[in-house]
Amino acid sequence: MRRTGREGRRIAWETAGSGPPLVLLHGSFGHRGVWRSSGHVDALAGEYRLVLIDAIGYGESDAPHDASAYRVERQADDVVAVLDAEGIGRTALWGASMGGIVGLHLLARRPERLTCLIAGGAHAGEVGFGRAEVEREAELCREKGAAPFVEAAERQGFVPGWMRAAMLAVDPEVLAAQTIGASGRPGVDGAVAAAGVPVLLLAGDRDRRSTAIRRTAEAVPDASLVELPGCSHLDAFLRLDLALPAVRPFLRRYAAG
Repeated sequence: MRRTGREGRRIAWETAGSGPPLVLLHGSFGHRGVWRSSGHVDALAGEYRLVLIDAIGYGESDAPHDASAYRVERQADDVVAVLDAEGIGRTALWGASMGGIVGLHLLARRPERLTCLIAGGAHAGEVGFGRAEVEREAELCREKGAAPFVEAAERQGFVPGWMRAAMLAVDPEVLAAQTIGASGRPGVDGAVAAAGVPVLLLAGDRDRRSTAIRRTAEAVPDASLVELPGCSHLDAFLRLDLALPAVRPFLRRYAAG
């Protein structure tokens, strides 16, 4: 494990495998270790140099309680800091949920750093909530942590014990700060479309975000959308058996640039 960062932020990461670089960015349901528990590392390390990053607030990265620390553009800059520390000029990136959002914003801001992008359960559209709604959700996070989100996920389908443990381990104050920091996220569909970088969007067909994900697919000429049948939001990450048949040919075609 190594740490790097800018503006006093320390971001932890590790590498595995060999080949063209592929950054793996987890969602708000865990830390970099979930890519191992889910089987992604075993499936991909034989072909790619995997760079597993702990997002700010998770795993072994710093966990500030300041909401501004969780703005998506700052998280995109964290990825660039890791790439610079690893000496990687351009990379493929696979982001799950929150990680996919960060990947889309990184593509919008720094398209020269990506050869291709896979975004699971994520879209590039604008996200805006009323201040009162954001504060209510942040207060719920402070009081109950990730428990309500775990319960909601379990109502949609099976949640493995390792993922449940990873979700419940997140600092409630981090969840609250992230809720506030991520509110009012601007849309970047236009910038992603202008980047000219291949994008693969993965979505469960039962994900409530699926309509917004379809809009991103329609707005970005270089995007392909694969909808996973009978799948919820988390399944876009967990159902590796359904995702890999789409991901493997995409990476083999574009990862090396």
